[in-house]
Amino acid sequence: MKRSILVFPLLCMVIVGKAQQISPLWLDFVKAKQQGTIAILPDFSYAGYHWSEKELPSLAGKKVFKVDDYGAVPNDDLFDDAAIQKAVDAAEANPGGGIVFFSPGKYLIAPDGDAKKQIRISKSGIILKGSGSGAGGTEIYQANMRIHGRQFLFQSGASNGKKLSSITADAGRETFAVQVQDASKLKLGQDVVIRHKTEEFTRLYFAPLDLKPQWSRLFGDKGGMQIYEIHTIVKISGNQVVFKNPIHLDIKLVKSGSWDIESYHSISECGIEDLRFSSNWKNYPEEFIHHKNDIHDYAYEAVGMEYVKDSWIRNCEFHDLNEGIFIRSGYRMTIENTHFRGKKGHASVHARTGYGVLVKNCTFNGAQHHGAGTGYSAVGTVITNCSLGIDQNFDIHSGQPYATLYDHVEGGVFYNLGGPEPGYPHHGKELVLWNFNHRSAKDQHYDFWDSSRRRNYTIALPILVGFTSDKAVTFAHTGINESQGKPVLPVSLFEAQLQWRLKVIDLSKAK
Repeated sequence: MKRSILVFPLLCMVIVGKAQQISPLWLDFVKAKQQGTIAILPDFSYAGYHWSEKELPSLAGKKVFKVDDYGAVPNDDLFDDAAIQKAVDAAEANPGGGIVFFSPGKYLIAPDGDAKKQIRISKSGIILKGSGSGAGGTEIYQANMRIHGRQFLFQSGASNGKKLSSITADAGRETFAVQVQDASKLKLGQDVVIRHKTEEFTRLYFAPLDLKPQWSRLFGDKGGMQIYEIHTIVKISGNQVVFKNPIHLDIKLVKSGSWDIESYHSISECGIEDLRFSSNWKNYPEEFIHHKNDIHDYAYEAVGMEYVKDSWIRNCEFHDLNEGIFIRSGYRMTIENTHFRGKKGHASVHARTGYGVLVKNCTFNGAQHHGAGTGYSAVGTVITNCSLGIDQNFDIHSGQPYATLYDHVEGGVFYNLGGPEPGYPHHGKELVLWNFNHRSAKDQHYDFWDSSRRRNYTIALPILVGFTSDKAVTFAHTGINESQGKPVLPVSLFEAQLQWRLKVIDLSKAK
């Protein structure tokens, strides 16, 4: 079923265009799409479950596996890990998977400190579903700290990273095709990874910006910005391979290393719904201090998803945790209507080395040090229509993610981003802040590329459009700073680009 989308954000241009400016960068995007040229802005519309072309699925008709039937009892002060795993195993044994269902009440997990004792999901089609994340719903409570142990781990067991071919010609950003040496191991519908890592390309990519010697992971025979873009093949013509989703950087061949096409295997159609995750971090006798020790950063972690595609988390709450959701090598995923509350912890939602993770209609409101974010080679991440607390930073955790959109976001700041200095800069090109409302306790000045000092917000020429703030904020080393102090139309860049791609609106009228 095609996704149904509200058209109001674009239609309102005609009604209130005189009162609120239509962004020149949006008009450039419109013109480029009409003329078949390359826009300044990336096309972020390929983020989300099935590229946001489908609604998140109804679960009607899926077989239900109640954890209570496998020995879990809510509110009995006994641990339910084994029973939950049995229900998951039963659902995985069923063709097509199923719903692992939790009744109302509180389920205890983590009877000891062994971080390797996770509840594991390794097959497609498994949905963890509770009876609601609010009062009277389902709470899953981690009683003991398990440092670096995410308690629910969705993870494909398939082998990834097998080389299938190499790219033989340069390709431009926001295009869809590459030339390969040999297409015999590639097929239609296949998910693959574009992979590259050399110092030589890294210097070309960031030029003319200086790279500090302290950013040591960029240099040497094994150094460089790691490229890890996941794509789906829709056409093969000789040695030309065409992808469904756009390439988000300029591919430039270099002598010191090849651009490879590698395998990507995943589980899919997995979900988490209507659950509250909480932990004993609430009762730990210290308030959170960023990077004080592993307890403060990693003791109570809820959900991990690794090599998972076309999956989702919706209508959930995360209370009193050090980390909420960690996504590694995720593809076409949606986190929607999910909220973080309680005692301050480390991280909320973090997406790395993947493509097209969409975080939508979520609130963070200071409950974690880091709001939603990205890092380490992630591409095309979109955070839209979300709210952060005053002085809560969004999370760009070094490792040079690129083409990231913060879209119609209320609150938050840019300093104290995560990651070690050897992994700087925090972000590559095309970080877009669209109608971002900055909220801080004091005035701020951001120099995004001050190579004379260690800065905890090194970002390559970010693009700011319609930036507003409650305090005085100034910038240096931006790429584009359009309409500072005045929100622009369209209100949401992501929704406007998606509406165009799905032909809900006619770009010729969006002027």
